[in-house]
Amino acid sequence: MTSSTFLLAAGAVLAAALLLLAVLKKSRLPYEAKPLLTKREYAFYRILKREADARQLLICPKVGLKDLMEVTNRKNFFKYFRKISQKHVDFVICDKNLQVLFAIELDDKSHDTKDAQKRDLFKDQAFKAAKIPLKRIRYFNEQAVKELFR
Repeated sequence: MTSSTFLLAAGAVLAAALLLLAVLKKSRLPYEAKPLLTKREYAFYRILKREADARQLLICPKVGLKDLMEVTNRKNFFKYFRKISQKHVDFVICDKNLQVLFAIELDDKSHDTKDAQKRDLFKDQAFKAAKIPLKRIRYFNEQAVKELFR
């Protein structure tokens, strides 16, 4: 093999490797893992877990409304489904058979805006229609969490 042939072959291998690297980089989706709960949600969860464990109840975090309720109006199914399809509740408390007992929203200052209050009102009405108690808590400590179970 001559040196010019070798250089051509090496250049072709390098070009192919760069092309493959570019294709692999483009094919990666722009996602990375993140924690399921914020620091505040996790602090609340730890207190909530003690109370739930004492009552042999289960906690399901970040449950979609579409998983908790269904649309009963078949004529306007998609109109009403769209309203719940992208919303979730912070925690759901279930018995050992995964029957929903109640849901919890951990509110903070982000719930003070007009848009948030409108979303909260809709969520309150949807839970009421589905006959699932929705309990809201803003400031929490052990006593406040115990009160949720009453």
